[in-house]
Amino acid sequence: MKKIHILLILALVITAGLFSCGDNEDFSSMHVLTDDEIAEIARQDSIAEAQKNMINADLILEYSMNMTISGTSYDGGTVEIELDKIAEAFGITEEELLAGIGGESGAPEVKGFAIDGSTHNDVASAKNTNAPWGHWWDAEGDVVDYGDNAMVFAEFYPENAYFNVGQFPGHLVDGQQIKFIEGLKYNEVRVAVVITVNAAAAGAVVADVVSEQDITVDVTPKSVYDAEAVAFDLDAVLNDLGISSMDEVAFVGVNADGSYAQEAETGNGFWYNADGFVTTYATGDQTVYTNYGDFEANQISLGQMPDVVTEGMNFTIKYGFMVNSKIVMLNLTVNAIGYIDPETAPEGDPESVTIDVTLSKEYTDDYASVTYDIQETLRQAFKMTTYQIHMAINSGEIVVYNGEIADSVTYTADVPGYWLAADGSDVPYADGVVWTSIGHSETELYLFGGNHPANAVAGDEVTTTYIVEYNGTTVTINLTFSILADSYVDPETAPAGDPEDLTATIALSKAYSDDYVPVTEDVKETLRQAFKMTTYQIHKAMQDGTLKLYQGEVTEADPAYTATGVGYWLNADGAAVGYAEGVVYCALEHSETELFLSAGNHPENAAAGDVVTTTYIATCNGGSVTFDITYTVE
Repeated sequence: MKKIHILLILALVITAGLFSCGDNEDFSSMHVLTDDEIAEIARQDSIAEAQKNMINADLILEYSMNMTISGTSYDGGTVEIELDKIAEAFGITEEELLAGIGGESGAPEVKGFAIDGSTHNDVASAKNTNAPWGHWWDAEGDVVDYGDNAMVFAEFYPENAYFNVGQFPGHLVDGQQIKFIEGLKYNEVRVAVVITVNAAAAGAVVADVVSEQDITVDVTPKSVYDAEAVAFDLDAVLNDLGISSMDEVAFVGVNADGSYAQEAETGNGFWYNADGFVTTYATGDQTVYTNYGDFEANQISLGQMPDVVTEGMNFTIKYGFMVNSKIVMLNLTVNAIGYIDPETAPEGDPESVTIDVTLSKEYTDDYASVTYDIQETLRQAFKMTTYQIHMAINSGEIVVYNGEIADSVTYTADVPGYWLAADGSDVPYADGVVWTSIGHSETELYLFGGNHPANAVAGDEVTTTYIVEYNGTTVTINLTFSILADSYVDPETAPAGDPEDLTATIALSKAYSDDYVPVTEDVKETLRQAFKMTTYQIHKAMQDGTLKLYQGEVTEADPAYTATGVGYWLNADGAAVGYAEGVVYCALEHSETELFLSAGNHPENAAAGDVVTTTYIATCNGGSVTFDITYTVE
């Protein structure tokens, strides 16, 4: 590298002399380059190109792989790298190498990074994928975020000990070649893993249809994805393909141009449009789908895109079983008939009714729901079958009001339904505590709902009134939705006495790293004693925001955390800043059994030798803890 820099400097000096063309000459006309000047420019370009193409590494390992391009799948393949050579270069064992890549405590600090293909400059981050080491790459072999410019990715998980290399669906083209460089560094030793991906379209199927089975299936339009089983002659398929088991089969469909689709999207099958040709879910013209493996060995699955198939539709799809150069083709004629309602509507005139309904569930940090069966209530009130009610909800003829009947409705949750505030009023998602909607299909009618992951807490109870109306007949539902108190059995007893104000001096330090691996300091007992609460109670107080962590000083306003969870990114002065300006971060981490400070450095803004000091004040239950924190980047 030094030699190249010297050559470049000399070249610039020589060029200055060559290009002077004499002093005080007439510059009114364009200078014509001499042969020597042209040769010198070419030499400089050659040096610059050599510098750009040089990989700055003590060990370079090169691999290539072929990848079948896909429009729907992230699949690719695996690349086994020579871990023994990397470990030898680092002077550690393979076990230590893998532990270091995984960031295990006490393992050697092996740091992942990347090298851009267009410039061969380092990219400091160890990853922008889910793996401990791995990146997304664009067409030039430069590190890129997941998105429009992403082409391929590489992910290295220590437990697998190989790279999983995949693709962004629909971005690669036949014949494209992408070379990227993943790097590892230990102390001053650098290793570059160069992987070249050769992208190719799936080869055209060269096979003969040795037999066909014609099957007609009468289907009724559905509002769900649920598939029905369709039988075929299994023995004939096995015999005609010369196999003993369906485990040997590959599955094909037929595209509009007559070619075979090989890229299964529904497991072992395909989506088809209303013309009977293979399509994809993303195109929006999908009508029915096939799959194999859901039912018996002699049955395939035939399902529908909800609310797309209509009575009178008729088309034929082709679903093939392929082994080597033989195909057995199932020609499935789909005939959509009117729904055959298994129910009889209740006798009598429609009548308005009122019911009380209670939904209850424990708080969850997702959208898990609970249900309440209202099928018979709606049937008896409207004197309609389940299917008729389902269709009337689909068409908007049955309307669900919240609170009172109005001129119009605007549903804010799954239609028909609402997100509800604490007072029972319907609100947008962002302001909701719970949501409830009517679930419906050809065979089911039920209320279902769940809690907002961020806004709801254990103990919340929301009451409201839903009015389900059809042709002047109403079903009034007095609804109570309870988020049950936590069922966790706390193993601790809160410390005795009154909450108090405590101070703790915390010194954190770790070597600079180009990732976010933290160091930690246990503060559980300090917080327990200050707040006179159990670890679990403090954990819950952090979840619901009752515990507040201020930086610098306590203010009347709630703290605005800038790091993940309850904490801040800090600049060199120890002030709370956003991620982009931060040097280190420090946050209060929590679980049912642990409370600790967690801190790490910014991969780009921090440097060895940085020392950041700050003060955190945690307040809860009338007590406080003042943390005087010093973070040293070694």
